[in-house]
Amino acid sequence: MILTIKKSDEEILESLKGESAVFIIACAGCAVKSHTADKQAVETISKLLSDNNIKVLGIEILGAVCNTQKAQETLSKNINFQKAKTILFLSCGTGVQAVGSFSDKRLIAVLNSAAIAAVEPSYSKFCSVCGDCILSYTQGICPKTRCPKSLVNGPCGGFVNGKCEIDPAKDCVWVLIYEKLKQNNALDKFLNRFIEPR
Repeated sequence: MILTIKKSDEEILESLKGESAVFIIACAGCAVKSHTADKQAVETISKLLSDNNIKVLGIEILGAVCNTQKAQETLSKNINFQKAKTILFLSCGTGVQAVGSFSDKRLIAVLNSAAIAAVEPSYSKFCSVCGDCILSYTQGICPKTRCPKSLVNGPCGGFVNGKCEIDPAKDCVWVLIYEKLKQNNALDKFLNRFIEPR
């Protein structure tokens, strides 16, 4: 189980600057057990958004957001999800990235993954549970986990033709982030943000 902690209201609102509407995805798995995606948590985040003139287009509570296949099946049938440009997550970083693997929407993480209690082995590592999630800035792609060098402020300069110098069979995660930032018109904002090294 991945334990999660809600980010500060200020950080959430900073991530949502310029947004007028969002769709909320909550995880009924680990995050509910941490009380960060239960009914009260969903109501609290909905009120924060409402108080700041951000409309909630809809809410989908998924059994486990990290189950990519089930998440994709469910969300493909949700009209409000399809209409939304920005998705707000009450889940761990893996859940955010699972949805990001099939969606080009803007993804906003509301929770920090704090610790792993006991989990089933997973097939792909998406989250390092670093406790200070930056997925809202990197368009739902975690450079800390997916970059072999864990670089959080850009590529190392060793990539060639968009491929990682450590594993040339893989795309450089920073090329993927750059393309998604560009696609969502968020490149300038990211380039003017400094993420402190850990």
